[in-house]
Amino acid sequence: MKQKKKNRFFTFIFSLLPGAAEMYMGFMKNGLSMMIIFFISFVPMIMFNAMEFIMLLSVVLWFYGFFHARNIAGLDDEDFERFEDKYIWEEFGDLEWKEHDQTKIRKWGAIFLIIIGVAALWDYFFYEIICRLIPGDYWNDIYPIVKDIPMVVFAILFIIIGIKMIRGKKEELDAQSEEV
Repeated sequence: MKQKKKNRFFTFIFSLLPGAAEMYMGFMKNGLSMMIIFFISFVPMIMFNAMEFIMLLSVVLWFYGFFHARNIAGLDDEDFERFEDKYIWEEFGDLEWKEHDQTKIRKWGAIFLIIIGVAALWDYFFYEIICRLIPGDYWNDIYPIVKDIPMVVFAILFIIIGIKMIRGKKEELDAQSEEV
């Protein structure tokens, strides 16, 4: 399919759904991959009812998709012609990742997946098995504390990741200032 700039109004309307505006302009790989990633981001919320806070990922992806489409539509004609139709993750392929960074990413990704798995098991075993064993009066006292344990674990994980990211950036800036 030939990529071409289209009606600005419809491009804006389609940019409200990540990937749709790219597909409208003829960038099928780019749009389809972005749309798939956006909808996959809802899977944890669907699978684990108690994890609505993961919706933040979907919101970030929505904003990225919206501005990505607006940036492509705003390219001048020459740059628009040179823009390649490739999968969205290939756009980040030009970044130079050190082997060291990839192992960290894999490690944190694995930790994240393990926590999601544990949270799913917690949801199943706690709500389906343990709650049946606790008498009603005790259940009313215990439920508010125990129901949010998976969310608390995620919050702690996000805080730890944030602190490590800040420390890493600070160390990088300190190293740059020492070189100067």
